Amino acid sequence: MKMLNRKQVISLIKAVGDKRTVIVLGENGVGKTSIQNELSRDPMFANHTVVDPIECTQLSDGSVWMPDIDREAGVSRELPNDRFGVSKTNQKGINGSKPVLICFDEILKPRQYIKDMIAPPIYERRIGGYHFVERSVVWGASNLAAEGLGDLLQPHLRSRLVIVGLAKPTSSEFIQFGTDIGMAAEILAFCEETPNLFDSFLDYEPGGKHAGQVQEKHNGKIFNPQVPQDGFASPRTLHAASDIVLEMDNMDTQTLQAALEGTVGRATADDLGAYIRFGSENPSFAEVCADPAHARVAKSPIAQIVMTYKLITNSNTREQAEAATEYVARMRNEMQSLFCNSVANSSNRVHTFMTVKPYQNMLAENKIYFSTK
Repeated sequence: MKMLNRKQVISLIKAVGDKRTVIVLGENGVGKTSIQNELSRDPMFANHTVVDPIECTQLSDGSVWMPDIDREAGVSRELPNDRFGVSKTNQKGINGSKPVLICFDEILKPRQYIKDMIAPPIYERRIGGYHFVERSVVWGASNLAAEGLGDLLQPHLRSRLVIVGLAKPTSSEFIQFGTDIGMAAEILAFCEETPNLFDSFLDYEPGGKHAGQVQEKHNGKIFNPQVPQDGFASPRTLHAASDIVLEMDNMDTQTLQAALEGTVGRATADDLGAYIRFGSENPSFAEVCADPAHARVAKSPIAQIVMTYKLITNSNTREQAEAATEYVARMRNEMQSLFCNSVANSSNRVHTFMTVKPYQNMLAENKIYFSTK
C-alpha cells in the first residue's frame, strides 16, 4: 500500500468523499481520527453538519437505527440515531437541509453485524429511508492489518471503497504541529534531535528503508507488533507526554518519570529525561522577557534547543516576540537558524514575529541557513 501524507489524505477526502467512501489506514497514534477535526475547520465544510467521530467498536443494537411502527399506514420504518445528523427535517428533498460530514472510526474492527448495519451510510449515503443531502461526505479510519489489532475487511466489500494508507508524520511535520499548539519545548527539542521516533515498523519489512535490520535492536522506542512493549513513542503518545511535561512543576521527579514511562515506554522516557534536565538550566520565560540582553544563556546545545522552542511556543505578543528574538541573537548561530525556520514554519507564530524588526534582521543575517518551503 502506498502511504500518503496528511495533506494528501485530506485532499483526497475533499475531492471524492461525497461520491466514494475513503478508508484511511495507518499505525495507531498517527492522527487518523483527528483528520475529522481538521476537515471541520475547512471552509469547504462550513455549511455541513459535522458529526463527532463515530467509534464503531462501541456501536450496538439501536446505535445506528431503531424500528418505528406506523400503524395507521400499516408499515414500519427505520429511524436513524441522531449521532448521524440526518432526521425527518434534515434529509435529501427537504428544503434547508444540510449535508453531513461523518467519520467512522475503527471501521474495520467491529463485529460483522455492526458492519452490516453501517453499510448503507457507507455505500449508499442513507440510513433506512433517510437519504443524506447531496455533498455529504463519509469517510473512515482504522489500523493496518499488520498491527494485529483485528482490522478485517472482506474482498467484495473492499472493492466498493477507496482505501489508502496514512504515513507517520516526519519529525519536522510533528514539530510544526507541536509548535502551533504550544507543546512542551522539551518534547519538541527531543523530537528535533531524535528523528527516528517517527520511523515505522514497516521500515523494517522487505523494501523498507531499514530492511534487514532487527527493529528490536535498532529502534526499540517505536511500535513493534512483533514484541511485547511497555509503551512506545508515537505522535499520540508524544502529545500526551507533552501534557505531562507542561505540568511537571506540580509533581515530584518520581511521579514525572513514572507518568512518562507509562505513556511513551521506559526507553523513550529515559532519553527524554535528559532533555528535561538540560531544560532546567535555562532561565524562565519571564526572566527572558524582563531582561533579554542579560538573562543567562545555557552552554549546553541541548539546553539551547529546548530554550529555542520554549521561546517560540510561549511568545504570544509582539513584545514577547521581540524579547525572544533579542535573546536568541545571543545564542549559537545554529540556534538562530533553528529559531528562524521554526517560526517561519509555524502558521500560528509567524505573523506575530514578522512584525518584529529584530526577527526580520535575524532572517537577513542568517540567510545562508534560512530556507522557505
